[in-house]
Amino acid sequence: MQFDAGLTGDAAALARAHAGVLARLPATVHAFILVELQKWPALFPAEQRYQRALLDELSRRPGPELQAAGAGIARVEAEAGIGRIGSREPARFQDDAQARLRARRLLAPWREEVDRFFRTIDPAVEAQLFPADAPRRLIVQIYSREIAVQPDKVWSRFKDVGLRVPLDLQGIQGSAPFLRALLAASRPDAAGPGLLAAAAASSGLGPLDTWIVEAHEALHELWGRTPASGDAPAGLSYDRLRGYRDELMRALYQRIQSGVESPQAFAAYARSLKIAPGAEAMFPASDLLPAFVREVLLTGNGTLFVNNTFVEWAAVQALRRAQPRILLTRFGVRDKLKPFSSLLLFSQPRATDAIPLIEDPVGSFVDVEQLSYYIWLNAEKSAAYRSRTLYLFLAEGIDEMLAIRPDAPAGPASRLPPATLHDVCQTMAAWLGTTVPGAPGKVMSELT
Repeated sequence: MQFDAGLTGDAAALARAHAGVLARLPATVHAFILVELQKWPALFPAEQRYQRALLDELSRRPGPELQAAGAGIARVEAEAGIGRIGSREPARFQDDAQARLRARRLLAPWREEVDRFFRTIDPAVEAQLFPADAPRRLIVQIYSREIAVQPDKVWSRFKDVGLRVPLDLQGIQGSAPFLRALLAASRPDAAGPGLLAAAAASSGLGPLDTWIVEAHEALHELWGRTPASGDAPAGLSYDRLRGYRDELMRALYQRIQSGVESPQAFAAYARSLKIAPGAEAMFPASDLLPAFVREVLLTGNGTLFVNNTFVEWAAVQALRRAQPRILLTRFGVRDKLKPFSSLLLFSQPRATDAIPLIEDPVGSFVDVEQLSYYIWLNAEKSAAYRSRTLYLFLAEGIDEMLAIRPDAPAGPASRLPPATLHDVCQTMAAWLGTTVPGAPGKVMSELT
């Protein structure tokens, strides 16, 4: 099927170079790839690399092999009458195809065949993108001190996964000292915490190679100010985005009040909004971040009004799309959930209906136990992180840490001597192939 994608620049050149193989693909797969290429300027470098590698791999496959791989999709398309769709614009074609598949109750079989197709292709693409000697990665998840952590239940979903490491927190009082010791941030500095600065200097990491996603602002405050572009990672704070979130919800509420034709029309309106976060709302790591934040807030279930849900969904999307080498998340205390009538998305309750905000430390612990587990699960699904990532889970004020190292057996805390936060910092640096000059602490060999 011939499409009119209106591509320009690198995306157009890529489509022209692989026009032959695109024409041999099932129509829905062809349209899917073109829709991704239409987004080219808004794609993160990791997403662009995937599209290049995917087309390269498809072009290497002999015609009969490619036809056999897509035969199941083509069969379902024929049964749904996809070939009779008149639209040649890829996104519109996708919408019409989905409507036909749903109407004929073929959406589930089609998805199954699409999954089967990519299961035959993706292993070769992943081997190209993530060879065995690809750099190591680090994901650190932190619970704020205000969360009512239950030491006997913390990280219970990991059961037989990872090592429990006892921590020596002597002299560490409060969140700021905890974070400064953990990340070697002895003083506010434009270059950021010593651990991140050392990793960036030794490995040539760019701003999008390190991400910080948090409910509040404690990690952001380690820089002491809003750093200039190039000096900081991609930083997202739910609290710092408050003004943007409020403006976004007001615009969506006004649209609902004026009438909405359909969910698709409402989604299209939301995507068309020109509202953007202010310069003070996030670290200026990339021009791609404002669109990323908007997608997180509009597509994540509850991300507009629950801080920890925002942290989880933003982190998962960052892992999927940007694939950072280093990810730091910090969960905080959320407010108590209100009655359903006042939680209606985008609602603007009357002042007389307002219920005072009350923090919920206990409910927050229940939530973040699940949300942090989801982040780990999603990372492990990705070839970018599987078998090459050190995961650390810490709770401020709790004298134990969970560490998950690739291929390392699980073990009780009693097998390891207590470690200071400086030790943890130097261990993270060693995992990343660097050291933090002038910082105290020793490397824990069990984790490197």
